[in-house]
Amino acid sequence: AGVPDGVIINMTCLAGVVVSDDMKYADVAGGTLWVDVLKNTAEKGVSPVSWTDYLHVSVGGTLSNAGIGGEVFRNGPQISNVLELDVITGKGEMLACSPQLNSELFYGVLGGLGQFGIITRARIVLNHAPKRAKWFRMLYSDFTAFTKDQERLISMANDTGVDYLEGQLFMSNGVVDT
Repeated sequence: AGVPDGVIINMTCLAGVVVSDDMKYADVAGGTLWVDVLKNTAEKGVSPVSWTDYLHVSVGGTLSNAGIGGEVFRNGPQISNVLELDVITGKGEMLACSPQLNSELFYGVLGGLGQFGIITRARIVLNHAPKRAKWFRMLYSDFTAFTKDQERLISMANDTGVDYLEGQLFMSNGVVDT
């Protein structure tokens, strides 16, 4: 996407995933795609506790935009599952930050739309990855019924074991039926 009067930075050279020995977190380069994070961590039996629904976007980019996906109702957005960051500020400084170290920068960069710096590394929380998943596709023509069922599944997540929930809306005639 073009950015009129803005700057676009190609971060593809900043890619890589290093899983900690205790498998509790991964240090991920800012240009790494989420699909590569999942492939790398799944090989070790773990996965991030929160990731985007579309996996061909970068870790640094999604963390700059909050990072929402199908586990948000259970684990919060991606920015709630970051332990520390390396950031290049507008002054060209490379700074480490976390809730304890340079916390103002840490909280400003996460969801800050790139206004406070560029994320070059993120330490993200991992959890045990299930070996299997049950997948359902449900189609609706009534938006109210759709949202009611999504809210119901979210409210009973602890009872049913629902860990991931995604919804999409396809409109015909440009109007949502409510």
